Amino acid sequence: MTSHGSLASSMMETAGLIIEMRDEVYCLELKEEESLEDFKCRLGKLIQCVKGDSDKVIIVSDMPLATPFNAATMLMQKYNIYHLTGMSMQMLTFLLQKDNSYMEEENLCREALAKAKEQTLYLNDVLKGEKKN
Repeated sequence: MTSHGSLASSMMETAGLIIEMRDEVYCLELKEEESLEDFKCRLGKLIQCVKGDSDKVIIVSDMPLATPFNAATMLMQKYNIYHLTGMSMQMLTFLLQKDNSYMEEENLCREALAKAKEQTLYLNDVLKGEKKN
């Protein structure tokens, strides 16, 4: 998980209160003074440390087109990364569940995205009896 500030670690801590989490979950958070190149370098080193020969890596970044997102995008082909952006608790609790560790990375990412979409609601409409996308 990559983010600005402490968002990733805070969301991971919250997810840990809700679900039994996978063992290998890491957070890399952008420091205020850090450049894109510095963050990309740290992310590349983390990927190298945790990735085995055939392991695939899923990265969730907090928001599109910002430094953590850009760094992960730049490293996608080199490290065979699956990359989701727009961190939400629905997405993270699904991705991080120990029960889902059997799923292939591609299917896991697609299902996490679907869960995030179906569980993101505008409550004013829900309370009126209307669910609008």
